[in-house]
Amino acid sequence: MRPETEAERAARHAATIRAFRSTVDPANPPREPFVLEQHFYAAEGGDIDGLAAALEERGFKVESLTYDPESRDRTWRLVAVRLELLEERRLLAVSDELDALARQFDVVYDGWQTHVPN
Repeated sequence: MRPETEAERAARHAATIRAFRSTVDPANPPREPFVLEQHFYAAEGGDIDGLAAALEERGFKVESLTYDPESRDRTWRLVAVRLELLEERRLLAVSDELDALARQFDVVYDGWQTHVPN
């Protein structure tokens, strides 16, 4: 898979910051870690099993792996979870790491989500 462009990286960072700021109060983020879901997808040629193994080596737990032969670009979908602190800089670093890792396996990193109680 081709390297990420600066424009793609900027867009991913902007999406991460928007998600963070809509999830928590940036001036008063929670001090305890939360389970973050990390989402990935791949077409038929992507090495989703290789990505799953690499994620597990990094402390993630693969929560779901689904196959949809009707979807051409999102044939495989993977969700991995790990405890993370909800800090903007930390989330940007995790986003950078996971996007680069996914590209090694011809997979697309599709962002994160979590649930923070009110």
